[in-house]
Amino acid sequence: MNTPNAREAEERLEVIWSGARDGLWDWDLAADRLRLSARWRSIAGLAEEDAVAAPPDWFALVHAQDVDGLKAAIRAHLAGETPHLEHEFRLRHADGGWRWVLCRAAKHPTAGLLGGSLTDVTARRAIEDRLRHQLAHDPLTGLPNRALFLDRLAQSLLRTRRPGGSPVAVLHLDLDRFHHVNDSLGVEAGDALLLDIAGGISSLMRLGDTFARLEGDKFGIILDGVRDGQEAVALAEEIGAVLRRPRVLRGHEIICAGSIGIAVAAHPLVRAEDLLRDAMSAMHRAKQDSATLYEIYDPELSAKAKERLRLEGDLHHALERRELVLHYQPIVSFATGRLSGFEALLRWQHPVRGLVRPDRFIPLAEENGLIVPMGKWVLVEACRQMEEWRRGISGTGDLAMAVNLSARQFEDPDLVNEVAGALECTGLSARGLKLEMTESVVMARTRENAATLQALRDLGVRLLIDDFGTGYSSLASLHSFPLDSLKIDRSFVCRMEFEEEKAEIVRIILALAAKLGLDVVAEGVETAEELRMLRDLACQHGQGYFFSTALDRESASAWIRDAPVW
Repeated sequence: MNTPNAREAEERLEVIWSGARDGLWDWDLAADRLRLSARWRSIAGLAEEDAVAAPPDWFALVHAQDVDGLKAAIRAHLAGETPHLEHEFRLRHADGGWRWVLCRAAKHPTAGLLGGSLTDVTARRAIEDRLRHQLAHDPLTGLPNRALFLDRLAQSLLRTRRPGGSPVAVLHLDLDRFHHVNDSLGVEAGDALLLDIAGGISSLMRLGDTFARLEGDKFGIILDGVRDGQEAVALAEEIGAVLRRPRVLRGHEIICAGSIGIAVAAHPLVRAEDLLRDAMSAMHRAKQDSATLYEIYDPELSAKAKERLRLEGDLHHALERRELVLHYQPIVSFATGRLSGFEALLRWQHPVRGLVRPDRFIPLAEENGLIVPMGKWVLVEACRQMEEWRRGISGTGDLAMAVNLSARQFEDPDLVNEVAGALECTGLSARGLKLEMTESVVMARTRENAATLQALRDLGVRLLIDDFGTGYSSLASLHSFPLDSLKIDRSFVCRMEFEEEKAEIVRIILALAAKLGLDVVAEGVETAEELRMLRDLACQHGQGYFFSTALDRESASAWIRDAPVW
């Protein structure tokens, strides 16, 4: 029975509690009785008459997955293991939903009471959940990102170690030539294509599978519990069918293609990063064979694959570490027998591997997009070097530097501005620069490429078709492009003195080029007889080992000063 003094204390406590923003409570440990403030009850949506008089009534409102944790936190504090109680859990609201709450409390040292507060943190938890989701998911597609993909893959591999665990397969998908869509139709069209593809592939996923966007146009899939690689192969073929569906973007029909690598965990101790790397390695082999949609990782080829990945990783840092250098191959005028210019050739001076052959790293750079920043560097450095020679060595005012443009560079909408910027920042006149492109690159997008070529020509630079005769164009089709010269591929020049068919091809190309007003450069000149034959056929220029190999900067400078006359 409450005495007047006790009732007065209770009333004062109610007044104090009513002004608090948090729910307040205390627990009489001896009587096992709870007192709850009105705010505490409102957090749970309880009316005054709703009975929550003892701890079991409270615990009955806690989420089943959280109640054991709350009880453990209370026991630890009462046992003196923690200085205070602080624990978050879900509390059932009267409307049937759940509220996240933060419970803080401390035990009174002498009164046998445990008391504290209850704060509704549902809004804060919702914000945190959104942030966690954003950190773990791709903002465009909403798919898991690379970090979440690797985390889930690690968990899947852990499950394979349990008795009866089934193997895990990983698929790595890389869309082929996706950058063409961005470059020609715009980034928004590219995003729309990615969303459409992601939606189509998502519909193929089983419950428990993970489909993630790893980066750009690269996706990963985790197949849990596969019996063998055939299940992964079947999915790869279904993905291929999704990619091949015709799509219309901004009035253009788009047919997509992709390359898929498949790796099945060979043993349960494999790391997630290694399994993904194996799938990537298989994907690269599939990409090398344009007729193959997918490849399954072969451990016997792992050494070669690892070497490729190491080389690709080193290549990412080659530019920033200043490991890239230019060599210069002389181009000789057949009319004067003197030097008329150089072709700038990219080389990679690796600190451990030494000089890496272009055929080893250029295809890698083309594939992963590094060719674009590398090409920009080549353009500026080649222009700078030619201007340095023209200023520093007498008699070089008419020399020109030929620079190769890759397919990706040529499709870059900012190419014309970059060329203009390279000329401006180095001081080289436009007549001192020649840009070389393969015929397949020029003919790939006839209308767009004609406009790009004309814009480059308007700058005053000269334009060349490289490796002519190896693509699918003809001189008749090239007349519509604003070109200055073409290069006869070395395969036609080499041994032309011994093979009549080659000599006839060279003669026809030179005759038709003359009618179209195009100069011709013969590549691969290696003998004096080839030089004589080319001169007799009125070829204008040549380059090859007969004159000189590609030279480093110092050797090329010396060659300019001491070059013989042919």
